[in-house]
Amino acid sequence: MNKLRIAGPAKEPARKRRPRTPKGPTPPAPRAAPIQDATDLYLRGLEASQPLTREAEAELGRRITFAERDALSALVRSPASIHALAAIAEEIRSGQTNPRDLLLNGEAPDAADTTRRLVDALERAHVLASESGNDAALPADLADAFDTLRVDPTLVERLDQALAARAKATSADEQACIEEARDRSAKARARAAHEKGELVRANLRLVVATARHYGNRGVPLLDLVQEGNLGLIRAADKFDYARGYRFGTYAAWWIRQSIERALLYQGKDVRMPVHLTASRRRVLGAERALSQKNARLPSQEEIAESSGVPLDKVQAVRALSLTPVSLDAPMGDEGDFRFGDTLASETDAPDEALVRSRMREAASAMLETLTPREREVLKLRYGLTGEDDHTLEQIGRSFSLSRERIRQIESKALQKLRTWSEERGLGSYLEGLR
Repeated sequence: MNKLRIAGPAKEPARKRRPRTPKGPTPPAPRAAPIQDATDLYLRGLEASQPLTREAEAELGRRITFAERDALSALVRSPASIHALAAIAEEIRSGQTNPRDLLLNGEAPDAADTTRRLVDALERAHVLASESGNDAALPADLADAFDTLRVDPTLVERLDQALAARAKATSADEQACIEEARDRSAKARARAAHEKGELVRANLRLVVATARHYGNRGVPLLDLVQEGNLGLIRAADKFDYARGYRFGTYAAWWIRQSIERALLYQGKDVRMPVHLTASRRRVLGAERALSQKNARLPSQEEIAESSGVPLDKVQAVRALSLTPVSLDAPMGDEGDFRFGDTLASETDAPDEALVRSRMREAASAMLETLTPREREVLKLRYGLTGEDDHTLEQIGRSFSLSRERIRQIESKALQKLRTWSEERGLGSYLEGLR
């Protein structure tokens, strides 16, 4: 018979163990690193800013230029502006005002033609003002001539102030006309300021990147960024999109100039004069090159020869480059005394002062035993009157005597002093003269 196999109960498949949930509150999700200081807060605020494309920069530049032209055009087309323009022409004639200062980029090498056109337009306004007894409006071609100029904001402000003063002393109809022109100009200036703000905000990260290159020079990073921002704003004021270059390329120069000027004035407790700044760069460059070449610190004479800077300027630059140390700086492991306590006093101790006084009296008494010529020779030879020591040749020229004769007078005078001092126990005083 076949044996029957009785199967046992089927085994359940093994269940996967679920990970135990730890008791207690659920840990919070990771957060961003906490803000440490104002610098960290400022830098985080710039993370979302994106640089502008070349086309976007050109478009902003175009809007700024046209807004500034509208601000000037609204004022010069007002009848009351002719006498304000004539007054500016008078200032240029008298030399009180430089016409280049009235242009936004008047310092540029190629600004001569623009300056000439500005002066011509002002002169025409001056002629019209002298010929007309009332506030005549500018001819259309003259008003259009001002539209082609990009003037400094100070000129627009002067015109606006002149029109405001004129409005107070004129009829109601003319006052309304002037106020309308001023309002159009103010709105145009507001548009220009808004577009410049967009240009500045898009390039704030450039300022931070530039400021980082000037770290560890005595000025905090945030202060350098603030100074660089001022240069960025100045660059936005003077940017000319029609030249075709990128705004960042132009602004980098203004940012560096502002930061370097801040380092010059704020980087050290003792400010270095402006005329020594270029010399300092040359001196430091020559010092680094010579140190690497010779594997030692160069002398001041070697630095002067290598850099082409006079020796006295090298000495002045190196002295100003030293880091000042406060006399109240704590010293020692526990800071229990000040740095000033370690410096030797230049004032004589009471006993030393008394000895010096006695020696001066003894020296005066000894010199009185000599003839006037011998006394004068010794004073010049050893600088007894506080002057530098003279050579025998120098003393000989003063007395019209030979060098040998002066030496004989000196030897005879010293012998007299030795005899006199030994008799009175003062022989040690003349040991330095042997």
